[in-house]
Amino acid sequence: MSESSPSLRERKAQLTRDEILRAARRLFAERGYARTSVRDIARSAGVSAQTVYDSVGSKQALVSSLNDLIDTEAGIPGLARAAAESDDPRELAATNARITRSILEHCSDIVHALVTGAAAEPELAAVLSEGQRRHLEGAGRIVALLSQREALGSIDPDEAVETLAVVTDIRFALALQESYGWSLDRIESWMAATSRTLLLDQPS
Repeated sequence: MSESSPSLRERKAQLTRDEILRAARRLFAERGYARTSVRDIARSAGVSAQTVYDSVGSKQALVSSLNDLIDTEAGIPGLARAAAESDDPRELAATNARITRSILEHCSDIVHALVTGAAAEPELAAVLSEGQRRHLEGAGRIVALLSQREALGSIDPDEAVETLAVVTDIRFALALQESYGWSLDRIESWMAATSRTLLLDQPS
């Protein structure tokens, strides 16, 4: 039996939630987390503060939703599915580089707000930590796929996961872009080539 389509009420609720998250994203990036109130977010989204609480929750719940927003806007589920279906070790090894590039391309404002604010705001540090957990988990899936295809080089699998995660860390990518002026293409190309060199028996 196919799942029923969302009702009009459910679609409206989702649209409201999406607009609230977009407003929170804009304000966190512009003002910082500490200087943004739920009332500010509600005003920007064109809803009441109570609607924000009913739709998403507290300000901490709002910021905690940013990792899901990053996953959606960067298209991470689709990139992960494509990796799982690939038999090309070189393409597999480059998956995390593509994901990191996509995050930076579509969500650099969120990443910048999280990275710069985490030291002072425990809520932002928690979101950054959850993003890191997902990043390591994704690296683990890629290494497992390479191992299943007998394409992983002589590197220990646990070390391979950490190596891939380090090479494609979004904070590293942000530094390459903001401090060194690297383009998105250059960042992705370097991360992909480095991942192949370190993980595969025959990277070229």
